[in-house]
Amino acid sequence: MTTKAMILASGRGERMKSLTRDTPKPMLKIGGITLIEDKILRLVESGIKDILINVGYLGDQIISHVGDGSKYGISITISNEGDAPIGTGNGIRKIIDYFDEKPFIVVNADIWTNYLFIDLSEKLSDDALAHIILVNNPSHHDGDFSLYEQDVIAGNDFTFSGIGIYKPKLFGLHNDKELGEILKKEKKITGELYRGLWNDVGTPERLDQIRKNLANN
Repeated sequence: MTTKAMILASGRGERMKSLTRDTPKPMLKIGGITLIEDKILRLVESGIKDILINVGYLGDQIISHVGDGSKYGISITISNEGDAPIGTGNGIRKIIDYFDEKPFIVVNADIWTNYLFIDLSEKLSDDALAHIILVNNPSHHDGDFSLYEQDVIAGNDFTFSGIGIYKPKLFGLHNDKELGEILKKEKKITGELYRGLWNDVGTPERLDQIRKNLANN
């Protein structure tokens, strides 16, 4: 079973406008809980014991908020990338030794979902280098991939959710800056469509809508 995960939390969140002027995007709250802590708790519930979080813009706030992980009963390690973005692919490649050549989960901090991460551990086949979770295209997105049975192929039928499990080998085979670019190039990627709750917290309007939906349920 996979016991290590990474939360991608280094983005500047520029589309959030004034909301992220003095606050990093992963520290925004939905339902009284920060985006970053929501991901930590969901990963812990699935059996993850070690989480690495990459931080950048205003990262000290995240570091202070999550601590060393002891309050969650796990270990948290920080990869501080500085204020200049280095890209999601480079961010993972920078700390790849942390995963001891074993599969690991990666999740974007800036999504809101009820996906059960425990399901991921059994989804990565011997032949695949990654297994990613796709969702139906939201109105603001034109899609990233298509599926043929369980194989991820070129197309735009579905949107990448920001959730996946990866073998470290994948990041040695490709030197692309962004994770999405790597996934589009590599042929040995499997995936599945998730039909549960998922939202990309990309703009103030989307954040407000998620908060309203949560308050009404």
